[in-house]
Amino acid sequence: MTITFEPLTLPFKVGDIVFVDEEHGQRLTDKKGPVYPYFQAQIERIFFDGRLEEMSVIDKPLDTYELKVSTAVYELKPIGTYQDLVKMPLRLSLPIKEPKLFGSEQELKDYLQSKEYIEKTITPANSD
Repeated sequence: MTITFEPLTLPFKVGDIVFVDEEHGQRLTDKKGPVYPYFQAQIERIFFDGRLEEMSVIDKPLDTYELKVSTAVYELKPIGTYQDLVKMPLRLSLPIKEPKLFGSEQELKDYLQSKEYIEKTITPANSD
């Protein structure tokens, strides 16, 4: 039996420095500080989860089985101004539909600004 994998592209790799669109303020118990609306971090590891129904059991005789990964979990170590925060896992469903990781603070701010603009200007149509 041959196991194949569906090709998958992730926007960042281990070692990359990213800005994370996720609120974070958790510190070790002896430290206090603000809760940040986003933070900068280095990606330390990436874990992959497969869909349970596809990974648990193959119950038919198959020559080829395609294994699909449905989730990536980034282990993020806050750095710079945010280095007093604890490491944080960030779970992303694949394929990524809404970005949470950005290559620069400006990219993150631009994304948040455009998202805010869309939320303010596009309203659901009333169906009468």
